[in-house]
Amino acid sequence: MERTKQEITEILDELALLLEMKGENPFKSRAYANAARSLEALDEDLDLVVREGRLATIKGVGEAISKKIEELAATGQLRYYHDLKATIPAGHFEMLKIPGLGPKKIHILYEKLGIQTIGELEYACQENRLLDLPGFGSKTQQKILAGIDALKHYRERRLYTEVIAEAMDLRKFLTDQRGVIAAGIAGSLRRGNEVVKDIDLLAATDDHLLLADAFASSPCLRRHPSLPRGTPR
Repeated sequence: MERTKQEITEILDELALLLEMKGENPFKSRAYANAARSLEALDEDLDLVVREGRLATIKGVGEAISKKIEELAATGQLRYYHDLKATIPAGHFEMLKIPGLGPKKIHILYEKLGIQTIGELEYACQENRLLDLPGFGSKTQQKILAGIDALKHYRERRLYTEVIAEAMDLRKFLTDQRGVIAAGIAGSLRRGNEVVKDIDLLAATDDHLLLADAFASSPCLRRHPSLPRGTPR
């Protein structure tokens, strides 16, 4: 099997979400969500069920969804999933992180106001363009603005576990440079904070200009241009 039961279940759930964001018939979206729950509850080996052609006998898994599960199981890919996802503006997935803004509301924002990004959404809120939309209102608009502010605040923050390996690579890179006496990790990473904004590094050198040039050309930075970082000092 190219995909595990958990992976297939997650794709079915995402299909349900994508269909909601497209404004499709809610019964269609619910069908994928129900199929995902049925797979979760399945106490048989899914690979065996697929091989024996018994998918359609599972409650909530009809013929159309059976074919999609078979495609995922056989190839690891699903053309329908990729094509559907490609029709959703990338900014809509970011909007899902805003409290109180679900797929149905995102579809309304797109259908009525053509909003594709969080920046466009913020501007529309500031102009009070959401007030007359169905299911919105003054309180919802204010809640969305507060959610956008919170998202901005935390967008550049990363988990310790996501950046510590790169920080150690950078420290080693600095330590190996000519003229460097010592280099170490500093700031919130050194303190072991769970969430960090920057990678802070301390380096002692007898040629700070040479070190700064070397740091700026670090292969690690080229591999991860969006990595939160400080500067050697």
